[in-house]
Amino acid sequence: MERKNIIFGIVGFIAVIFGFISKAFYRPYISMHHINDFGIADSSPSLFYVIGFSLLLLIKPNKHAWVVIIVVTLGSLAYEIMQAYNNRLLDFKDIIASLIGGIISILIWLTIERNFTKQLNSNENYRP
Repeated sequence: MERKNIIFGIVGFIAVIFGFISKAFYRPYISMHHINDFGIADSSPSLFYVIGFSLLLLIKPNKHAWVVIIVVTLGSLAYEIMQAYNNRLLDFKDIIASLIGGIISILIWLTIERNFTKQLNSNENYRP
C-alpha cells in the first residue's frame, strides 16, 4: 500500500471520529444547554462523515478518486432528501454541509496527490 493511501485512511478515520463525536457528544451538549451555534451541531456530522467516508474509500488505489468523492457526496445528499420524505422536513444546512464536505474532500485529495507527485518528481531528479 502506498504511503498516500495510508494518509487518506488516517485523515478519513479522524474525520469519521470527529463526525461521531459531534453527533454523540457535541450535539446533545448544545441542545441540553440551549446554545445557539447557528446549526453547526446539527450539520457537522454530515460534513465530517462525507469527508471521512470519501477518504476512507481512497485507501484502495483508485484511478478516478474524484468519482468516489462525488458518489459519496451524492449518497449523502440522497440520504438527506430521503429524510425529507420521511420526516417532512428538508434540512438545508445538512445539504450545504454535505456539499462543503465533498468540496473539502476533493481539496484534501488534490493536496495529497500534488504533494506526492511533487515528491516523486524531486526523487527522480535526484541522482547521487
